[in-house]
Amino acid sequence: MRITPPLPPELRGRSFTLAEQRAAGLPDHRAWNDDLRVASRGVRVPWGQAQDPAHTARLLTALSEGAVCCRETAATLWGCPLPWDSQHDLLVHLTRLDGSFRPQRKGVRGHRMVLSRGDVCQVDGIPVTSPARTWLDLAAVLPFEDLVAAADHFICRQTRSFGHNRVPFCSAEDLNAQVDRHRGARGIRKARAALELARVGADSAPETRLRLAIGRAFLPEPVLSYVVRDPFGREVVWPDLTFPEFKVAINYDGGHHLSAAQKESDLRREALLAANGWISVVITVEQVREHGYDGVARLIRRALIRGGWSPRG
Repeated sequence: MRITPPLPPELRGRSFTLAEQRAAGLPDHRAWNDDLRVASRGVRVPWGQAQDPAHTARLLTALSEGAVCCRETAATLWGCPLPWDSQHDLLVHLTRLDGSFRPQRKGVRGHRMVLSRGDVCQVDGIPVTSPARTWLDLAAVLPFEDLVAAADHFICRQTRSFGHNRVPFCSAEDLNAQVDRHRGARGIRKARAALELARVGADSAPETRLRLAIGRAFLPEPVLSYVVRDPFGREVVWPDLTFPEFKVAINYDGGHHLSAAQKESDLRREALLAANGWISVVITVEQVREHGYDGVARLIRRALIRGGWSPRG
C-alpha cells in the first residue's frame, strides 16, 4: 500500500498549482491522492480547508493569461457588502481585458466583457475591475437595495477626530460616468435609480437599508456624517444618522456591539447625547429581524414627533 507523503509546510491548508507542487519537490502523482480535490484544471485543494477568496483569485488569474476578476468576485475583493447568496458563491468570476474569450475552467465563471484600461486596476496584486466598473456590473445581478448599498460602500467618506476614517474607493461622479458610458448595459435603469438614492457617508449596508426605509415612511431625509457637539463646540458623538433640526440621533448597533467594551462605549454615547439635549434611537439587529426595516422606521417617526417634527409639515 502506497503511503501518502504529507504536504510540505508551504502547501498546507491552501490551494496550490501543479507547478507549485513540483517546485516543492513532490512527484506529479501526488496530485491525485485522495486527500486533495481538483478545484480547477491544474489546481489542488486539501479537503476540508476553507480558502481565502483573495488567494483563490490570485491563483486563478495567474493561471489564465490576461484574466481579470469581475462582478461578485471583484466586489468581494473591494470589501463590498453583498447579499448572502452572492457572499457564498464559490465560483471566481473572470473576464479578459480584450474581451476575446470567456475563461473556461472548473471553479470559474467566465464573462465576455469589453473593458477599457481605466476599468482595470489591482487589489493586492490581483487584477480586478475598478470600483466604478465593478458597481456597474453588479447592477445586472443585485437586487435594488443591495445595489444602493454597494454604491454607498464605494463612495463612502468618513473623516473624524476619533474613531475610524474611510477614504472613498471612487466618487459618485465616477459611478455616473460609468452609467453614461454604458447606456445599453444590463441593469442600467436600475443603476440610474440606485444612484439617485446613493449618499456619501453611509458606513454599512444596514445603515443604507435603514435610510431607505426612512424614505419609504415619508420622513425627513437624515443627515450622514454629522457630528454632535457640546456647548463649547467640542465633538462628542458621531451618530450613524441624524436629524439636526429636531435633535434626533439614530444609531444602528450590529453584532459587534455585543462585546463588553463596545457596550461600555455605547453607554457613554447615549449619556453624551442625552446630556446635550438629543433624542437617541438605537436600532438593533434583533429589532430588524423581528420588525423589518420598515417596522423600526416607526420608532424613528415617534422620536421625530417628540423632537417637534409634524407629519403634516
